[in-house]
Amino acid sequence: MPKPAVATTGSPTGTLQLQQLAGNRAVASMVDQIARTTLQRVAVKESPPNETLYNQPGAGGKAGAAQFGGDVSYDMARNGDAGVTITIRIQFMSQSRCGVPRPPGAPATTPDIGDLIGTPAEIPTNDPDNRRAWCQNIVTEQVKPWNGKLALLGEEVNVFSSNTTKRLPVTFTSVAVFGERDKHDQRIIVHPMSTRADRATGNPIDAGNYYLNKGSYSANDSVIAAHEYGHLLGIDDEYSQSNEMLNSLLHQAAPGNAPSAMAAMDKKTVERMVLSSLRAPLVGALTSTLPAVAEAFRAKRAAVKAKMAVAARSGVVDAAVRSALEQNLTTASEPGLAPSIPRAVAFETTANFSNITAAGEGVEAGFSSAAIVRQIAAAYDASLGAAGRATVAVAGVGDTSINVQGSVPAMTAAGGAQQANAAGAAATAVGSAGGPGTFLGFPVLFPPSALVAKLQALPATWGAAGSAVETGVTPAAFATKMAGLVKSSTAAAAAPAPPGAAAPAPTPKIRQSGELYRKAYAIVSSLARDACTQVSSELIAGVVQPVLTTGVSDLESTIQAEVTKVMGTPPSGVAALGPPNPQMTALVAHMKAQLDADKTASAGGGRSPLGAGQAAPDQNVTYTVQSLMGGSKTTAIRADQFNPMVKQFNDKLKKTWEKKFTAEVK
Repeated sequence: MPKPAVATTGSPTGTLQLQQLAGNRAVASMVDQIARTTLQRVAVKESPPNETLYNQPGAGGKAGAAQFGGDVSYDMARNGDAGVTITIRIQFMSQSRCGVPRPPGAPATTPDIGDLIGTPAEIPTNDPDNRRAWCQNIVTEQVKPWNGKLALLGEEVNVFSSNTTKRLPVTFTSVAVFGERDKHDQRIIVHPMSTRADRATGNPIDAGNYYLNKGSYSANDSVIAAHEYGHLLGIDDEYSQSNEMLNSLLHQAAPGNAPSAMAAMDKKTVERMVLSSLRAPLVGALTSTLPAVAEAFRAKRAAVKAKMAVAARSGVVDAAVRSALEQNLTTASEPGLAPSIPRAVAFETTANFSNITAAGEGVEAGFSSAAIVRQIAAAYDASLGAAGRATVAVAGVGDTSINVQGSVPAMTAAGGAQQANAAGAAATAVGSAGGPGTFLGFPVLFPPSALVAKLQALPATWGAAGSAVETGVTPAAFATKMAGLVKSSTAAAAAPAPPGAAAPAPTPKIRQSGELYRKAYAIVSSLARDACTQVSSELIAGVVQPVLTTGVSDLESTIQAEVTKVMGTPPSGVAALGPPNPQMTALVAHMKAQLDADKTASAGGGRSPLGAGQAAPDQNVTYTVQSLMGGSKTTAIRADQFNPMVKQFNDKLKKTWEKKFTAEVK
């Protein structure tokens, strides 16, 4: 039976007839099905406020600010209820940048360092660096960290049934175009391999400039491009931010009912400021006591030499050591000497190897007073630095670095306002090497104290069974060091001259058997001694590092206690926190005052004070979120970063019967 004729649904009469024939629910269902598969596309154009980054040198070692920004342009397409696609067409071109600052008094039209100069030109198809192929790879790679993470959540209001929950996955795409007249959303200049990315020469990597030669930029090309793709979407940087900018970010990112994490962040900031200000005084205080510590270690070197001699005798004949020696001598010799090389190595590592001499000279070098002082001081400085660089987990934002500027340690340097307090606090934390003195006019012998006492006590345990000497000075430890040294020596001999340096004259190959044995003896003797020195240094490091790490942790606890007292305790509760530490308290109070002054000066500006017309005074501390748009240490993103994009969707692609969509991030 033929179906009855129905007028086109585009007319009121047709819709009425369809409703009469099929019913309202059926018609609503048909319309819904059509809507769910309809492709809608809109062009998004925005000019968001510029952002402020504190990534410039400021007065007195502080962080100074600069303004960055640009228009946002992309296509947003909704494929019914199947998903959303964001497409950015990037025109890749070639152009140069100014490498020198604008001269004082020059007209504003004069290019400044970093400005693009000349006219953008198409990248030639026969480009020697093959930049077009590089760009095609970049547009593929730069969207990968963004895809699979974002969806838009919404709800459709139904008349005849329960509301329908909708989840629209968002796909990000990037398209490369190279023609001067090609339609595009953004233009990016791609600099050739001959131009090294370097902020100092006016060549920083940014959203409008990509570099084949990344220079000292450590992230790989795809991560850098993914970060810059975020800017093309209108997402701000999250590094080099002031306290007030981070405050704004915390309130934007945290759930509406979440308490602010700013008070806790301020406390942690002051703690890091104090730690940074004490770093140099602490290292100086410890260094002054280290000669006594070094003597305590040197008193045990006879036992270390004896153990090292045994380890060297067994370790030098390890298969890896002999193989490395044979390779070294093969590289240095004429082919005709190849059969003699294994015999020369066997002889020089057994009958002609003086393990006692190598151990004696190597341990003396590793246990020299100067070497021990340098080693422990450097390890303590590194431990303090690592503690200051550790990230802080911020609720709603993620891991964040607190970047204390050089202006803070300057406060405790010579002539600084807190020099005396820092010196006193450092001396208390490090302690004394002890020695003769007087008390109430009577001669006394003061014992070592604090961190110094713990370091001096370490070698006293080396005579016991299972001590660090027994576990650290072994044939395996010696063999590992020896093999590594031989391989490094071989590689260094074969390495080409550095760029721009004249190639050295080639070293004549070994031609005679006697010369081969002399060379083998020299290599084995020299590198065995160096291996013993390295094993000695690692022995000291193995016992010293845990003590230094604990010392830094104890110091952090002391600082935390004082910060809590100053910033989080009412006057009535101070006495219950224990005996006062006047110098540390003064340091904390001073650093808090510096932070408060910075916050007051930049208050009200939000995340982009320059863009909002607010002054951006230099800062003692900045913050870096360890996300894709921050330090790029991770590829983490947050839902709040997409608020402008979600608003565009709701304004232009949300249907009348749908509630507003929100962002969901995995």
